[in-house]
Amino acid sequence: MRLAAVFVAFSIWAATTGEAWAAGRDEWQISLREGVGTVNVDGRRPWGDAAALDLEYGFLDAWAARLSLEGSVHSVSANPQTGLPGGTIHTDAALVGVTYAVDILRLVPYFDLELGVAQIGGAVIHGEPHKFVSELGVGGDYFITRRVTAGLSFQYLYAPIDLLENARNLGDAPFIFSATARLSWIF
Repeated sequence: MRLAAVFVAFSIWAATTGEAWAAGRDEWQISLREGVGTVNVDGRRPWGDAAALDLEYGFLDAWAARLSLEGSVHSVSANPQTGLPGGTIHTDAALVGVTYAVDILRLVPYFDLELGVAQIGGAVIHGEPHKFVSELGVGGDYFITRRVTAGLSFQYLYAPIDLLENARNLGDAPFIFSATARLSWIF
């Protein structure tokens, strides 16, 4: 709740200053994402809090190199009949890839593709330590000022082999799907 209040206050302040232009080549962008996500492990799909930090460098007007650090926490109840423990499931991921931005005035839709490693631990039977993963993302940022954007981001983290085995259904068991609000600063 506190983050939402800070986000709203910052957005109002930023909306009252400056003009907006698109981000581009030779610019850095740092973004904080926070929202909800689901994880698929041990036959359970609990929802929980998801957050991420993205760092991007524009090497062309529409293309940027991207580094993401992501995590989520999910509360689960124990199930003695199946032997599933209760507590908290946590996920962590480190990814690198590219972002393609479609610059349309102040609204900038984007797509990203990243590769990296993820781990799932905590209240699980079959944890995933350092598993190779890929992520597809889509989102949109709105320029509040020349240097500040706010938007929404949707991320789908999965094992590449799972997607290849069942491409029609986007894989059998994605690790994480998240929907997050994104606040960025361009420098």
